[in-house]
Amino acid sequence: MINPVEFVSQVRRELQRVSWPTQRETLGMTVAVIVMVICAMVYFFVSDSVIYFCLCKILGI
Repeated sequence: MINPVEFVSQVRRELQRVSWPTQRETLGMTVAVIVMVICAMVYFFVSDSVIYFCLCKILGI
């Protein structure tokens, strides 16, 4: 079993090896995610509207 002090020491060493993204990379990825969410939102809204319209015509509502 590992003691807590050694565990924290190992965690700190491991965090120093992590390759953190730059602020510019983080901003770029954030913008990409927001754009993809908006695209998905528009796609599902249009799909849902078309399906609703078709079902209303078929069912005569």
